[in-house]
Amino acid sequence: MIERIEEALAALLSDSAPAVREAAAEAMDRTRAKRSLERFRERFRAGGLEERVRAVHTAGELGGAEGIAFLLEALSDGAEEVRGAAVRALALFPSPAVLKALWEMLPKERGVVLANLVEALGASGRKELRPHVEKYLSHPEGEVRAKAVVATSRLTDASGWEKILALREDPDEMVRAAVAEGLGNWTSARW
Repeated sequence: MIERIEEALAALLSDSAPAVREAAAEAMDRTRAKRSLERFRERFRAGGLEERVRAVHTAGELGGAEGIAFLLEALSDGAEEVRGAAVRALALFPSPAVLKALWEMLPKERGVVLANLVEALGASGRKELRPHVEKYLSHPEGEVRAKAVVATSRLTDASGWEKILALREDPDEMVRAAVAEGLGNWTSARW
């Protein structure tokens, strides 16, 4: 069956419509990645930063067990950009194993990767993660505080809303904007 799929995609690569060609090219990348995951991993290990980030995005689009396994491996890459992209991609797959891997990274990361981790944990909707996310409301980096505000707004009860409201006069405009966004997540069921 995979051969028939690749034949159909190859034919669509020469379609007259640019959108069809682009979709076919992306689908072909995902299909090839599934078929030759080991070669894909080798290219990832040997590739430059841009190629590794692109591979992470492809793995995120690939999804499934193969894509998630690849993304989990990418979490240990030496480049912050690759780890940050892997975290954002994994946010779409909030299984217990993925959330555990992301949670375990929290103490080791900083900057954009830490902000992405906080955001991903909040996006999971798992209320038991709230205490782990809330502690970043007082983080020294504005980007991390901002992501923590929105993440907390997705996970919180009444006590969390008070913590969010307390940040409405934060010196960082990114945090104040996140407070406004987070307050938009309020529902009477969570007050």
